[in-house]
Amino acid sequence: MIEARVFVDSLDDAKNILKQENAELKGKYKIHDTIYRNVDKNIPLIEEFLRLRVVPENIWDEKGVILALKQTLLGKVGKNSHIPLKLQYDVREDAEEYYRQNLEDEYVKDFDFWRIGWQYFLPNGEVVDLEIVEDKYPSIEFKSDTGDNLEKLLGKFSVNKASVITGPSVVAIRDILKL
Repeated sequence: MIEARVFVDSLDDAKNILKQENAELKGKYKIHDTIYRNVDKNIPLIEEFLRLRVVPENIWDEKGVILALKQTLLGKVGKNSHIPLKLQYDVREDAEEYYRQNLEDEYVKDFDFWRIGWQYFLPNGEVVDLEIVEDKYPSIEFKSDTGDNLEKLLGKFSVNKASVITGPSVVAIRDILKL
């Protein structure tokens, strides 16, 4: 899916629109992401990063710990991710061990952050995640199957395309958290 994220002052308007659209709440989740950057400084986070994700409140059909290499493909609006490596674990220590044995020479820890969120499905299959980063920064992630449909989805929520984050959200989150 193609994704677009915006930071907002409040999630209230989005909750009202989701209700009007008869969106179905899949559930609440909690995520802790540790982001690793490539040691090659010519490869910025906007292009590639390694993420160690721990999901203590998990609503997906995946294990609670995921180590993934993400490469970003920018669209006219939003982005798509290519994930050449995605490993799932039962415990964080196993993912960290894999990192130490296989990836430590290529990726170094950059920063980490928490977020809580609520995932909604619209009747047409589109997905909207309402999130609060570090207990104080509300954001909305929109997911659709095509760029045109993503733009229509943004329009339903009165999102100005100029306010959509360019690239992966971790870059914007690092800037917001001033890390």
